[in-house]
Amino acid sequence: MLYYRKLFSADAPRIEAHFLDLSPEDRRRRFHSLLGDDAIRAYCRGFDWSERAVIGAFDLDRLVGIAECVRVADGNAEIAVSVDARWQHHGVGRELVRRAAASAANSGAATAVLDYAPGDTSIPHIARSLGGDVDGTRSVAQIALPAHDAAAEIEELIEDFGAALAGAFEAALWPWRFAAAAIAPGATIDRGVAER
Repeated sequence: MLYYRKLFSADAPRIEAHFLDLSPEDRRRRFHSLLGDDAIRAYCRGFDWSERAVIGAFDLDRLVGIAECVRVADGNAEIAVSVDARWQHHGVGRELVRRAAASAANSGAATAVLDYAPGDTSIPHIARSLGGDVDGTRSVAQIALPAHDAAAEIEELIEDFGAALAGAFEAALWPWRFAAAAIAPGATIDRGVAER
């Protein structure tokens, strides 16, 4: 079960590990260039947490996706997203962008901007599914955001709280999966999950 929550400076090692685990192609799509490990570490060390909202998608305690939302000039917010290859095409990127866009709207932004690498089809697909427009010539997607209101802020807080509870519940049940598999005849454990 996936859950989503905001990330904070204490999550910096997880963020760095997520970026370092990205394939070369996924690094290119996320950073618009093929960054090496040292450049990714420097990027993570340079995070200014006061300027950005960072939302993570978790599979148990493993960070499998990140959306970063940074306010830029003229009421715009820029969103960048990355998702672990095993979780791509399962709606994780869309949900991360949706949550980042809601956070941007709650901070007063009017438009969310997503730059994407030429040839990338996932960001245009996500933006269109959220009502956005895509300029394929410039490789830019834009999503018009609703006006800031208190109800949306409360909804964001409730989502964050619910996600934290879901994550705690999932983590509490995790050890029991192995015990149940050990005593159930013919049961198997997904090796990809067990190796995490």
